[in-house]
Amino acid sequence: MRSVKRGLRSFIRHPLSNLVVVLLLFVCLTFSLSMLAVRLAAEDQIEEVKRSVGNYAEFRVSSEYRMEVFSQQREMDPSERQAEARKMSEEELLAERTSMLVPEDMTDAFAQQAQIVSYDKVLEARISLPDITGTSLQTLFSLREGRGAASASSGGDFIFEGNTDGASISDFLHGRKVLVDGSFYTYQDYLSAEPVVLVEKTLAEENGLSVGDTITARITGAEGRDKEMELVIKGIYQTVQAEQEEGGVNPQAFNPMGNKFYAPLSVVQALNNTPGYVELGYYYLDSADSSEAVQRAFQETVVEGTDGGDKYELATDYADLESISEPLRKVGRTSAIGLAGALGACALIIILAMAIIVGGRTRELGVLKALGATDRQVLLQYATEVLCVCLVAIVLATGVSFLVSQRMGDWLLESGTSAATAQEQQTTGAPFIRALGGENLYKEGGRFSLAGDRQEGARLEVVYRGSILLYGILILLGITLLGMSVPVISINRLRPARVLAME
Repeated sequence: MRSVKRGLRSFIRHPLSNLVVVLLLFVCLTFSLSMLAVRLAAEDQIEEVKRSVGNYAEFRVSSEYRMEVFSQQREMDPSERQAEARKMSEEELLAERTSMLVPEDMTDAFAQQAQIVSYDKVLEARISLPDITGTSLQTLFSLREGRGAASASSGGDFIFEGNTDGASISDFLHGRKVLVDGSFYTYQDYLSAEPVVLVEKTLAEENGLSVGDTITARITGAEGRDKEMELVIKGIYQTVQAEQEEGGVNPQAFNPMGNKFYAPLSVVQALNNTPGYVELGYYYLDSADSSEAVQRAFQETVVEGTDGGDKYELATDYADLESISEPLRKVGRTSAIGLAGALGACALIIILAMAIIVGGRTRELGVLKALGATDRQVLLQYATEVLCVCLVAIVLATGVSFLVSQRMGDWLLESGTSAATAQEQQTTGAPFIRALGGENLYKEGGRFSLAGDRQEGARLEVVYRGSILLYGILILLGITLLGMSVPVISINRLRPARVLAME
């Protein structure tokens, strides 16, 4: 106990030298703890991003195959194509209609992969509704000037989108569309091919439609009495216009009506006259880390195991995960380097400081040992002094790093994001392939939205928690032990008689 008291008195008696050491340690420890907090925040943010990005995949016709077919059709004269179509049999016409579609049984079989936790199937088709009046595009300026609703157009083709459960449609899940009346069609409606449909609110009002009414749709390529199907309106949805004003190619124009109908997949297949085919199957994986295994399984079971060849591809949003996570990884690596450098500086400072302090108190050490103080007692005195120096420095550093860590993390993230954006702009793909749907993901709100365009960028929220304090305690103990190495060596080598004889 006396040794501890002597250590405390020694710390108080030498304020100037201890203050210099405290300030040096304070600067290095503040940087260390800030870098540590940023690194932990970056790691946590990467795991957070993985929960919603990188775990999505689509089974669909490949971009290369689309380009190949388009090139072949472009080389043919329109009259030649029409003449060839007239000569086709029913089987050949079906093959023509399904050339850009995927067999439904293949998407179902692939869904049996162990890494897939849920999946759905989608088909979009243009269906003729002879009794429905559509709407045309109208500018925001004309609406704000009060020029009335969008101008009407005669009945014609409308886009129908089908899946197995209306509530799981991407637009509704992302809040771009909301159901305002009626109900969604269900999985049972899909199984029984129940002829029901969801209609946009304003379009329904323009045509005097409500839940329970029926509309007539023409079946593609069908003739005779079975060429039409009666559809019952099961629900009415509303398009969220604010999102459309902010997004899209032309922010000055949008379609407030939303000429899209949603129906069970089996109904859309019947209307499109393509039974057993879908535009894509989409899957949610158990983890973003499973993306590589699923891609490998796709190559083995679909590309190599069937006659799929280069016709099909498994598109994922793993590239989005990489683009979002890469700045965070750079922040983590930079902060780790900064942390190591700052801790090395702390170790060097405390060793040099203690060497100077102990070297200047050689006579004091000699007197203490001559008076009968044991090595343990002398060592405990210096340990108390070193601990006080380090404790003051780390307490101050903890408080200041709490204030500067977020700013430091934002600065590192901004630097990493700017570099990633510049690199991405240099590697942008051909817009023509995008126009064909080659880089589109249904997850992002439909096949006409580019993958990643709606994906939020990386954010870094530095939060202080118990782990930071634990690491601070470990750093405190480590620096203290390093500082004690100098007194241990000096005390073991010290000879009291030689010290006193020098006086």
